Amino acid sequence: MKFASGGTRLIDSLVNNRLRYLALVAAFLIVSRLRGQETCSEEVKLLLSPTQVQTAILALQARGETHGRVYFYDTPALDLLSKGVILRLRAGEEIDLTAKLRPVSGERFVDPTGGRERYKCEVDLNDGVENQSFSVQNKYVAAKVPETGEELFQLLSEGQKTLLERSKVQIDWKRVKRVAEIQSTGWTTRAQPPLGKLSLELWEWPSGSVLEVSTKVAPDAGQSTYVELRDLANKLGLVLSLNQRSKTAIASGQITAGYRQQ
Repeated sequence: MKFASGGTRLIDSLVNNRLRYLALVAAFLIVSRLRGQETCSEEVKLLLSPTQVQTAILALQARGETHGRVYFYDTPALDLLSKGVILRLRAGEEIDLTAKLRPVSGERFVDPTGGRERYKCEVDLNDGVENQSFSVQNKYVAAKVPETGEELFQLLSEGQKTLLERSKVQIDWKRVKRVAEIQSTGWTTRAQPPLGKLSLELWEWPSGSVLEVSTKVAPDAGQSTYVELRDLANKLGLVLSLNQRSKTAIASGQITAGYRQQ
């Protein structure tokens, strides 16, 4: 009887240990799944007629004017942009280099840097349509703005290279070059109830310009905020642009079209 009692306790102990192990495994899987389904920040964007810059500044009571330059890298035919890959260098108070993916078929990506670099998961809402993007950003410290894709590749961080590799987009760096140089001017506003603080940004290049007003919102609030932003623009008498695509697509398309016509 003593042996039977000791055996029972041994079996109970083994069962309890196994249950603890299974609970730990389940918790690990739940955490891993939550990381793979991370919540992305969201930004609602609306393009205004670029002829209304001063009108928009006054109507929105925008202030704090800043200046910078934005450079994009792609093939002359914008092969990377068409596949959802954006390579951007932004020069202002700080200079940063960004590798961004906007998956055309809805793929999702997790942080390829393990928290070591500046990774972002974002949702941009243009013309009422949500587009998810994943990016890795790093500071750029070289004195010269790169001209070619091969020069740019040498400046990418390990995290940026990993993100591009995971996109499965084949990039021929010999064909990549600086395709766009854009003058950027920005302003911010105080909260515009029911909206929060707004950002106003003007992009200018020799053949065109775009004027964008945007605001950051909580996840899942994009569609309602888009309606409120349109209503505010109409209330203030601001004319919307007929083209509501992303300003990156508009600027890159117009600039490279000019190259092809030369």
